[in-house]
Amino acid sequence: MTSVRIPSNVLVAVMIACVGTCYGFGLSLFPQIIPDMRKDLAFDYAFVGTVTGLVQFSTVAFAVLGTWLVHRIGAARTVVASVSLCGLCLSGIPIIDNLYVVAGLLMVAGATGASTFVPMINLASRVVGSEQRGFAMSLISSAPAFGVLINSALVAAYAGSGHWQMVWYLTGAATITLAIVTHILFGRAGLFDSGTSHETRAPTAGSSASLRSIMPWVALIFALGFINGLMPYPYLTYLSPFLREELGYSVGFASWLWATIGAVGISAGFAIGTISSRLGARHAMLACYSSFLAAGALVVLDPSMELSLLSGIFFSLGFYPIYGLLPAYVSHRATPRVAVTVLGICTVFQGIGGTTGNFFGAVIKTSTQSFSGIYLAVAVAAAVAAAMTILLPKDQSVQAE
Repeated sequence: MTSVRIPSNVLVAVMIACVGTCYGFGLSLFPQIIPDMRKDLAFDYAFVGTVTGLVQFSTVAFAVLGTWLVHRIGAARTVVASVSLCGLCLSGIPIIDNLYVVAGLLMVAGATGASTFVPMINLASRVVGSEQRGFAMSLISSAPAFGVLINSALVAAYAGSGHWQMVWYLTGAATITLAIVTHILFGRAGLFDSGTSHETRAPTAGSSASLRSIMPWVALIFALGFINGLMPYPYLTYLSPFLREELGYSVGFASWLWATIGAVGISAGFAIGTISSRLGARHAMLACYSSFLAAGALVVLDPSMELSLLSGIFFSLGFYPIYGLLPAYVSHRATPRVAVTVLGICTVFQGIGGTTGNFFGAVIKTSTQSFSGIYLAVAVAAAVAAAMTILLPKDQSVQAE
């Protein structure tokens, strides 16, 4: 049972910080800093595509590991261990000059996002009421926006002047500090206890007790998880190279666009979370996929500064909340234990999708000598995801009960 000494909004804020750190620093920093690291480490885009693809593939292993650890050592301990591991990897990247070791550290740092996020539905069910869970999960899934916003400021301040190593040192130190603070607060809140709260023991109306019983529609959730990796990650991975190397825009504009993506992402959590609470997660997901479609189409039509910025805004509106909407949808139709398993499997498919997307993104760039085909693929995948979302059962009535 959660201790009353730590308010639920403080615990949710800590959860937001953990997800924002592991995804924001561990996964989203490297794409922003690729052009600067390439100058010193001399790697090509085949390496970029391979590493970013392997990062997504490693999330598969960490999603499975995170699911297993939640059932063995608890959600809180899994989160603290993941954040700690992320901080150690971030701190090690700037002191290594071996590309293979750097690739390994990037893989592990990026993968910790999966093992940090998978336990969140369990923690949220213990500290947040069912009527606010969709909103809370939307905020938690939007947390990487904070990391991206910080990344943008750090890259502009240090990487542009040739000191990209300092960015990794600072983010690594901040992540390790967060792990210590999280351990203290989770311990005082009683989240390391094996007991469950009233929310965990009492599933919502219409929920299912087994994975098999929800397979008719959860298969669509798994497919959407795959698309959620396939579609957005190539957009981010190749954004800075597209802007700076193909289009010739300055590092200042690229950093500003990334900062805009981060800033909009923070607001997106509130906006999409409100839609989820009032209309249901299904309608909120549709809004996200429509934003992805607009983001990809704008870049294909005209990659000018103005439309590139608008594309980034649309992308951010959909990108950050979407990963909280799938577990929020499932949490109203399955027990928390089954929901953790579903989220773990979904994250596995997401990692496979991200690996596939980044790999074919490199193939598109190599074969066409342009990044624009990647953004056309993003628009097409978004349209497919929107159609699949329409096929999901309505969830509004379930949430209202």
